Amino acid sequence: METVDDLITLAGEQDSPEGALGFLERAARLADGQGDRAAGFRARGELVRAASFSGFPDKALIHFAWLLGTFDRHRAQFGPQAYSLMWMYKWILAAAVDNPAFPLARLAKLRADFERRAREFGSGLHYAAYHRLMLATHVGDAAEAQRAFLAWRSLPRDSLSDCPACEQNKVMVYYAERGNPAAAVKLGREIIEQGMSCHNVPTVTHAHLLRPLLSLGRYGEARAAHEEGLRLARLDRNFIETIAGHLHFLVATGEAGAALPVWAEHLDLALGIRNQADLFEFLAASAVLWRALGSGPGVEVRLPRTFALYRGDHTYSPAQLAAHFEREAAALAARFDERNGTTRFADRLRESLSLQA
Repeated sequence: METVDDLITLAGEQDSPEGALGFLERAARLADGQGDRAAGFRARGELVRAASFSGFPDKALIHFAWLLGTFDRHRAQFGPQAYSLMWMYKWILAAAVDNPAFPLARLAKLRADFERRAREFGSGLHYAAYHRLMLATHVGDAAEAQRAFLAWRSLPRDSLSDCPACEQNKVMVYYAERGNPAAAVKLGREIIEQGMSCHNVPTVTHAHLLRPLLSLGRYGEARAAHEEGLRLARLDRNFIETIAGHLHFLVATGEAGAALPVWAEHLDLALGIRNQADLFEFLAASAVLWRALGSGPGVEVRLPRTFALYRGDHTYSPAQLAAHFEREAAALAARFDERNGTTRFADRLRESLSLQA
């Protein structure tokens, strides 16, 4: 008879966090059925981690809410888990930004709760400051982003700060967003040359280097970043936004034909992710790609049967697919912009499409 620990062990033996989810969900149900609160806490901690790193933030949020409530009701039992719980809280805060159905007022309350717990725990205010930068950038408030960036960088790191690799990558992204490609490239090259790494870095770093390198005319370096970055990100649901960056690169360098097979092999993964910000990036890249493929009679490519416009003859009209993905991206942009009270997503989509007009 399988036990909760057996299932957690099986989850740990899977090749990817996504593959672990089913085992961990079974472990949580089994613990609940046995009335074993400690085992349920253990299983859900692993479940939040796996869901957060496999493109299922909605699953993570549900189980994190259980963990947080259980922790508060049973501090004597779970007090030693405070650090790991606060670390998971960071993932939840980030995921809430990327969910257009999560109201900003609710997000503000969530961050206030995190900050309260950070003061109680004695660590975490450094990340809370970064989260303000993340949200300001997301909604397109450049002035607030600059204030948040300076506030974040003025605070000392603590035990809940992101690792140095992640943090340097985030500074790099900020400089790229602010229109300082030289500074962004300098930081990105340091990450790669010094071997800085974590779960996402340098995979995302290679993609974040592409636009700054192209804008500086450093095409050979951009090509190398594309080839290595695509190798690292390929067929990983957690890196769909990264794949979108590589698709934009190929289209920008006149290689739409080379982008097509990359796009096709990631389509099913992308359309199945729950992270709506990542999905928006892929939809926008899809619209740009199919515009770039021209207005000819048809392009032959094998797509999954789950695709809404699937055709048995595997031949697709570039104009039809470009229009389809533009509509899908615009609809999702509208959801984000309505939630955020800005036009940043619509503006970004319009800017991307204008390059292929």
